[in-house]
Amino acid sequence: MTSGYSSNPDIEMFGSPATEVEKPRFELVEKVKKNVWIVTRKGDPRREKYLASPSSPFGVKPDGTVDVTKAHREAEALNTLLSTHNQAYTIRQILNHENLISIVGVIEYWPFNKSQTSDIVPENNVQMLVWDFGDAGNLSALFRHYPCTSPEFYLPESLCWHVLRSLIRAVTYLHDGKRLVYRPEQLGRHMVREWVSVNTDWFPILHRCIEPMNVWLQHPRVNETYGQCKLGDFSNAAVTCHVVDDQFNPDTIRSDSKGMALATKEGMWRLEDTRSDYRFPPAAIPNEGDRPYTLGDELWSIGVTVFTMMTGQAPTYYCEECGCSHVAFCEDGGCLEKEAIAKGCDCFLGGCEHISQTECKEEVSGWPDYPTWHNCSEFTINIHSYLARARYTKPLRAMIMVMLGYNPARRIEPWVRMVEVAQMVEIAYGQWKQETEEGRLYVDVEDDLLQRATQ
Repeated sequence: MTSGYSSNPDIEMFGSPATEVEKPRFELVEKVKKNVWIVTRKGDPRREKYLASPSSPFGVKPDGTVDVTKAHREAEALNTLLSTHNQAYTIRQILNHENLISIVGVIEYWPFNKSQTSDIVPENNVQMLVWDFGDAGNLSALFRHYPCTSPEFYLPESLCWHVLRSLIRAVTYLHDGKRLVYRPEQLGRHMVREWVSVNTDWFPILHRCIEPMNVWLQHPRVNETYGQCKLGDFSNAAVTCHVVDDQFNPDTIRSDSKGMALATKEGMWRLEDTRSDYRFPPAAIPNEGDRPYTLGDELWSIGVTVFTMMTGQAPTYYCEECGCSHVAFCEDGGCLEKEAIAKGCDCFLGGCEHISQTECKEEVSGWPDYPTWHNCSEFTINIHSYLARARYTKPLRAMIMVMLGYNPARRIEPWVRMVEVAQMVEIAYGQWKQETEEGRLYVDVEDDLLQRATQ
């Protein structure tokens, strides 16, 4: 790895790669719960907060006590791994992006004991990883605090764009190893952006758990409307060990291509077995965790997250109660919008007066029909119909339709390169920002950085 970027946006956007590994020193500020502390960097005038926590492999038992022998042995092993072999730097470089809950350092602590002997002995040494802190909570908490009252409009469109762009950038980094950068010499009245590879040997990483509870928000730091949005929880992430060739064409690649990042939804399986299972309809694999998982599933998860922000509904392809699917599409590709256009509708917002209140009569899903005994409490969500009635602009609705259009049961080939989708999203976002009043008033991190850079 050669990138020296920090997860701090002020450094990442305009900084140059570091040539040496800095060793930041942290101080404990507050214990928020068992084995979790808020820490800050010593000497940081902004007092930026981070979270520090040990985990069970570092010698801390689930009840909070320390296994002295294990702690001593594992502290030495961890020190060797992170320091002598420089793996702390390697891990930080991989999980180092402004839209990921990134590792920012490693610290040690010595738990207090009740005796009068010194606590600072090797046997009491415990390693803690220091992470970014989503101090504004996650999307799940936001949904609980602000319940949806209508499927036609839920959260502000500016927030939907903010989360969408953040998740797209996070997955573009994880899957393609590319980040959006701004060249200092190109700063001016506007910024020219470029997707740059952080490493030519990058192996695609599939997160496999993109959902509201893992989407974290921070409070605004300066003048931006919203603070950073970060994807967290890498406990299910899979490094696929495939190199995605830049020459692959998503329109011609075959499902069994060795260049497509492929894993199972859960756990780890041999690539040959997973590739073989990919040829079968997902409903033929009863255990959802054993079903093949690709970039298309990552995009679906992002689309569902933002779809929920727009409508309050969370579509799912798999019902845990009976194994059926509760997602449908219009066979005509969006009959409600097509009927409205035929009537002369040219509205920028969905849910206009031209949209019919009747239901789509030709729904398709590609999944097996419900069994005769089926009596599931879940109702079917027609993606086309919901998006047609949602009071959001065409660019946003179009992008979510692209992501939710991936249906593994219909054998539609998934994307193999994330950067192409990311570029589509950036273009659509630019259209919304220029053509709507809300977009022009919205201040993103780049707007704030540009204002400060040109002062």
